[in-house]
Amino acid sequence: MTKEDKRVTPCEVFEGSAWEAGLLKSILEDNEIETMIQQSNSLPWNSLPLKGAAAKVFVARNDLEQAQAIVDDFYSNMEKENSGDSE
Repeated sequence: MTKEDKRVTPCEVFEGSAWEAGLLKSILEDNEIETMIQQSNSLPWNSLPLKGAAAKVFVARNDLEQAQAIVDDFYSNMEKENSGDSE
């Protein structure tokens, strides 16, 4: 593996619902970070989808640090939003 290959190796930064992954993808791309979503559409026969299909968001390793800061803010905002719902 070359040095360039290591820089663009995809790294997972998020796993959640397809809706959340799509929203985060949009935020990352607004910050000029290329992303890739991997969505799992297969569910066991006896499970009920509670939050939608699971999805993962990946970024290139060379964007990982910047992306992680954005993902941390995303999680923080989701927690604030969820705690505000219970009041």
